[in-house]
Amino acid sequence: MSVGVMVPLIIFFAMGVAVAYVLWRVMVVGGELRRSAQRERAAADIAHRAVTSLSELCEVVDDLRRRKSGPESGASSLRASTEALRRYAQEAQAVDQKGTEGELGTGLVAEIERAQRAVALVEHGRQLMLDMTIDRVGEGETSIKRGYLNLVHAREAIRARGEQLAREAGSDTGRLARRH
Repeated sequence: MSVGVMVPLIIFFAMGVAVAYVLWRVMVVGGELRRSAQRERAAADIAHRAVTSLSELCEVVDDLRRRKSGPESGASSLRASTEALRRYAQEAQAVDQKGTEGELGTGLVAEIERAQRAVALVEHGRQLMLDMTIDRVGEGETSIKRGYLNLVHAREAIRARGEQLAREAGSDTGRLARRH
């Protein structure tokens, strides 16, 4: 072959390799962005469900705290919330493990665990109030009040983290800035 034919072929081949590389990079980055957005949406959904569950529980605990209902009335709600929070924590950890960044559900898991401890504190107070010993009733009321405040703070922290994740899931520029 002559030089007049080889030079255009070499240039065409080099351009083809460059175009193939650019297309490959676009596909890889696009896939990463899509997976990241899916993880962020999943974590935001977990946060939303946890906030809804905690809001309902806060109403029950508030009634218990204000003595509008007896200590025996909140048992089923506390058990259901404990189970729901355990599932939410597992889901958030699963979302976190799928991610390459390792930061999606981390704050969410910590806040859900905080809510679990608050529910345990409320349950402890409820058990003490059922004991009917005068000293124990006062200690139970204190545990319920502290648990209630911890529930409210955990709920607000989960809500804030969920809103942050929802904003990030809707923002391509935020994901691009984190990636590169």
